[in-house]
Amino acid sequence: MPDQTGPEGVSQRLNSWKEIAAFFGKDERTVKRWESIRGLPVRRVPGGTRTSVFAYVSELEAWLSAPRPVAAPPPADATAPPISRPLLLPLAAAIAILALLVIGLVATAQPPARPTPAIPAEASALYDEGVIAWTSRTASGFATAIEKFDAALALAPAFARAEVGRANVYNLISQYTLAPAAESYAKARQAAERALSLDPQSGEAYAALGFNAFYGSHEFARSAELFDKALALAPDNAQALHWYALTSMQMGKFERPLALIDRALVLQPDSRSIRANAALIHYYAGDTEAAIAMLEQLRQANPDYLAVPAYLATIYLDQRRYADFLDSYEIAASVESSVGRQLIAKAARAALPQGGEAMLRAMLDEQQRQFLAEREKAYKVAATAALLGDKQLALTYLETSVERAETIGLLVEPEFRSLRAEPRFTALLTRLGLPQGTSSPPP
Repeated sequence: MPDQTGPEGVSQRLNSWKEIAAFFGKDERTVKRWESIRGLPVRRVPGGTRTSVFAYVSELEAWLSAPRPVAAPPPADATAPPISRPLLLPLAAAIAILALLVIGLVATAQPPARPTPAIPAEASALYDEGVIAWTSRTASGFATAIEKFDAALALAPAFARAEVGRANVYNLISQYTLAPAAESYAKARQAAERALSLDPQSGEAYAALGFNAFYGSHEFARSAELFDKALALAPDNAQALHWYALTSMQMGKFERPLALIDRALVLQPDSRSIRANAALIHYYAGDTEAAIAMLEQLRQANPDYLAVPAYLATIYLDQRRYADFLDSYEIAASVESSVGRQLIAKAARAALPQGGEAMLRAMLDEQQRQFLAEREKAYKVAATAALLGDKQLALTYLETSVERAETIGLLVEPEFRSLRAEPRFTALLTRLGLPQGTSSPPP
C-alpha cells in the first residue's frame, strides 16, 4: 500500500512500480515506458536495484497536469479593416489585379510541407517500447526492438520514426553481437533511406545514415556531411550529437568529440547510453579518473546496463587492475548472455591466482577456442594477444577483424598501442582510411 505517513508538507509517497501504475490506473509496463520516454518523475533508492523505485504523488500530478502547447487561434475576421464602398474597383480591374497577385504568389511560394500522417496510439506505444529495448544493447533487446518496430510499421506503414528505429538497431547490432556486419549495415541503410522517403526533413534519419556511412562503408567525409545535415534540421538532436561524437572519436583526436558528447549530455542528462559513452570518450581522451567515476555512478542506477561493466572492464584491463577487470568482465558476460565470454571468464578466473600474465594467457587460449566456435570476435583475440606482446598473432587476428568489418577503433583502443609501429598495422589504417601517425593519450 502507498505510504500515507510522513512529515508535515511531504507528499504522499508510492513505493513500487505497482503502486505507481495503480495511481494512474495503468499496467506497470505503461508507466515504465512513460518514465523512459516521457519523463515520468520516478526516483530510485540509492544503492538499490533497478526496480527499487518510488515516486511522490504531488510530482506525478504535476507531470500529469503539465500544460501542452496549444496552437494560437487564427485572427478573427472582425479584425480586418472594413472596406468602404467608394474604394471598390470595377469588376474587370479587380479580376486583373487578383490574377497578378496569384501569379506572383505561385512564383515565390515554397512547396507546401508534407503533412505528417496520423500515427495510431498503439503504433506509438510499440515504437516507445522498441526504443527502450534497443538501448539495452543486448541481443535480446535488439530482437525485441525489431519486433516492436515491425509491429508499429504494420499498423502505420508511413511511420518514419519506426523506420529510424530499425536503422538504429541494425547500425548497432553487429557491434554488440555476432550478427554479420555487412548484412546488418545494409539493412540499416535501407531503413534510414526509407525513413527519409517518408519524412525528408527527419534529422534522426540523417543521423542514422551518418553513423552507417562511417561504420558501414568508411565514408568518413560523407558521414560528417550527413551529421551536419541532421543537426541543421534539428540542432538539439541529442542522438545525432551522440553518434557524431562517437564517430569523430575514432580519428584519434578528442576536442570535437568531447564538445559534441558534453552537449548531448546537457540535452539528455538522464540518457544512460549518452552518459556511458561520455565516460568512454573522456577515458580515451586521457581523463581516466573522471570516466571511472561517471561509470560507477551510472552503475548505481543501472546495474543491469551492459555498457557500464563492459566499459569498466576495458579501462581496468588497460590499467592492469586484473581483479577489477575480471569482476566487470564477468558481469558483462552475464548481462549479454554470452556463453563464449562466460567460458572465457571462467578460464581467466581460474588462472588469476597465478598472476595477470597467466590470466591473460588462459583468456587467449579460451578466446581462440571460442573464435573457432564462432562465439568470439577476432578483434577481442587480437587485443589479448597484443597485451601479451605477441604482435604477429595480434596482427593476424586484427586483419581478420578488419576483413569482417568488426571494428574501426584501431587508433583509440589501448590494447593496440604496441602495434602502431608495425607495417601491417599501418597497412590496416590505410585500408580503413584512418589517419596515419595519430596516437591516443598515454596510459
